[in-house]
Amino acid sequence: MARLPQFTIDLASFLKRNHCPIFIELVDKRFFIAAHIVNHLLCGGLNVDAVPMPVRNAIAEFLTDEALEPVFLDYLTLCRDPAIGGVRQILDCLWERLDTSDDDIARLTQYLTMEARDRALSVSAELADFLPLHDQTEAGRKVWILPNLQSLTNIYARINQSRPLGLNGATLIHGVQLQYGSILSGAKVQMEQLAELGAIPPMPFADYRLSGRAEMRFETAAREPCLQAADILAGCAMRFAREAGAARVGKAAVMRDAFFALLALSRPERAEGVNLVFTYRTLARMGVPVHDMR
Repeated sequence: MARLPQFTIDLASFLKRNHCPIFIELVDKRFFIAAHIVNHLLCGGLNVDAVPMPVRNAIAEFLTDEALEPVFLDYLTLCRDPAIGGVRQILDCLWERLDTSDDDIARLTQYLTMEARDRALSVSAELADFLPLHDQTEAGRKVWILPNLQSLTNIYARINQSRPLGLNGATLIHGVQLQYGSILSGAKVQMEQLAELGAIPPMPFADYRLSGRAEMRFETAAREPCLQAADILAGCAMRFAREAGAARVGKAAVMRDAFFALLALSRPERAEGVNLVFTYRTLARMGVPVHDMR
């Protein structure tokens, strides 16, 4: 493991020389859960015109940075055991905690919480307006909020944007997923069907209006060496992000160098490179230059 950062730097140089694009999704799971709370619990039933995405992202960042572990854990429990009474309890808990903050974004979040409480108290309240849809594993177990699912679909859309001639002729090779393979395959098919219907709005840095379709198969790293390279690249980036979040990056300069070597391969106009799903605060800890759109 100690030699992998330097190997990552060398591999990034090789990919750059040979014009090989990379597509990495690096996701802070806490921020990912916060985004689901905003989009489903607080804004469920509201369209993007009512609460624009920059506002939703700012609220998700606020929730991530606050001490709201009980709300996060209760929401995950609610997904596994859904009940409208549980929705009301979480919204009450969130209201009380927000009431102690003077931050402007807290006031906005509290306003959305108040509106969500009113919807939850209505006799016509439906759980579907407050919870994400569940997926189902090969064994029939229900699962919610899978970061690897959204990462796959976003990478698929990013590859589509990067290929002028479309997806035909491309093959996605995914590591074997005994539990989630059917979910990932199903999400890919659903994306393709929605694209055919024209039911997906345009998005920045990823084109979900798919042109053609790629093949997809699952392999082990032993049979597919490229999976080993992908694991090293993404794993190194993830390790740097984790240590940056814990303020331990100063102890691993070579890890920082490896991360920024990968970041240098980014070409946003072609959706290539590393997509960072993190709060602005964490990106600042990483030393990543960002333009705060809030």
